[in-house]
Amino acid sequence: MDWLEKVADIPAGAWLAAAAWLAVVVGIAALVYAWRQYQRAKQQTAELMQPNVAMYMEPAANDWHLIELVVKNFGRTPAFGIRFEFANPPTVGKYETSYEDRYVDVVPLNLPAEIPYLAPSQEWRIVWDSALDRRELGEAIASRFDGAVTYWDQPKNGPGRKTRQQFRSTTVLDWATLHPVERLELLTTHDLARQEKQKLELLRHLLTYYHYATSESREEVLRSEINRVRSAAEELRDRYREQFSAPVDANTGDFDFDEANTQVINGRHRRDLP
Repeated sequence: MDWLEKVADIPAGAWLAAAAWLAVVVGIAALVYAWRQYQRAKQQTAELMQPNVAMYMEPAANDWHLIELVVKNFGRTPAFGIRFEFANPPTVGKYETSYEDRYVDVVPLNLPAEIPYLAPSQEWRIVWDSALDRRELGEAIASRFDGAVTYWDQPKNGPGRKTRQQFRSTTVLDWATLHPVERLELLTTHDLARQEKQKLELLRHLLTYYHYATSESREEVLRSEINRVRSAAEELRDRYREQFSAPVDANTGDFDFDEANTQVINGRHRRDLP
């Protein structure tokens, strides 16, 4: 064949030159690939080492119906100058100024202008609102808020201020995504035992007080102790009336402590709207 003869006629020096050029091309390709892998690894390392601040909402640990707004740094390095961005800022009812017609002023949540610093795994949180109170307002108060937090990886006046970078994390705060406010509070055996123990301890202290008080024979001292007990009872009753919706016993017309305790178990320790 003609092409085989042409190939055979190619001198050995040409084959060597072609092999050398092929080796150069392969070497260049390997260098480009290695450089790209290095840049990708460098970028991934930088992303892992940068701050990562997120904003979200969650129920409080002690009161399930109280919702807190949380800003937390999930990254491995500190975050500086954290600021909030909202098209419509989160709102809360101003319950202390409620009116007789059940109208409540809706005001923006009192957020700081800036959180100066968050260390890795450090968080900042604020009590936002009560799910029970918010249910009373219904559609009178917004439930969804689109926002973001912006932050820096270096302080403003630090040594790395010329190379510092700003980051931004978006979020959606939606009350509709939370658990319904109608929930059943179940007390475990441990909780019941702890409550009974506290009641017995209170009774023991009362009996001890009664024992020492009745051993006194002077009338003025006994009258003073009676006034102290009466004052303490009235103070406790007034505190319950202020804290709850003042339930009244239908038989005696006096304050109903059993109904107030039921409200405590149901989580209504905040003053409900009338």
